[in-house]
Amino acid sequence: MKKVRIGVIPAAGIGRRMTDLPLTRILPKPLLPILHKPIIEYGINNMKRIGVENLYLIVGFKKELFKEYLGDGSDFGVHIEYILQPNPSGIAAAVELTQDLINEPFAIILGDDLTLAKSIDNLVNDFWAKHAKIVEGVVFEKDIEKLKRTCCVNLNENGEMLEIIEKPNIVTSQLRGCGVYICDPMLYDFISKTPYSATRGEREITDTINLMAQERCAYGSLIDGKNININKFSDLIDAMQLLLAQQQS
Repeated sequence: MKKVRIGVIPAAGIGRRMTDLPLTRILPKPLLPILHKPIIEYGINNMKRIGVENLYLIVGFKKELFKEYLGDGSDFGVHIEYILQPNPSGIAAAVELTQDLINEPFAIILGDDLTLAKSIDNLVNDFWAKHAKIVEGVVFEKDIEKLKRTCCVNLNENGEMLEIIEKPNIVTSQLRGCGVYICDPMLYDFISKTPYSATRGEREITDTINLMAQERCAYGSLIDGKNININKFSDLIDAMQLLLAQQQS
């Protein structure tokens, strides 16, 4: 498998939707523990498994705690450089901060994404084989309410993305997008065209991907495993139970 050497983890958010967990007043959400390690470490491990050596970590809230825990990344098998996003304004805006630093294909894994899979190599393989500009990991989601809280993705038979819908009122697919992406640097061109959303005033990565889907260069690849986007305290509990079940099986 042809590797991806560079990764980006957006982790500057405050975690407003986890107000039911007072610990987020002390720790940024990506540093919340799931059993024996924080959420972000699972993402770093997935990065390493596809070949990532150099990692750009976008930080803001409690940035010093990331540096205290992760350091320069040498203890975790990667080299980490920190980029400050003082006023978080969406994932697309966070990724855009790396534009002058990256000129080759790269991976993005969101700081609150927990993906437990034997491998995510198929995303990388599809990226190269289909000459994609972005490939997003997707999972089958039975819970309609969860799809309404997150997003649903429509693909054609070749995996080409037709549409990704953020927080849909009407669910048109049981494929849920995950916070795992393989990207061409052309992504930055589409980010520059992405408007700020009317609801949150942020540049949403889903809006960027929809622009790419219109140009027929966005794809989705099914993740053979489990994925939890940790937005609420209940998601954190689900993640702990999932990991405990895997350890006992």
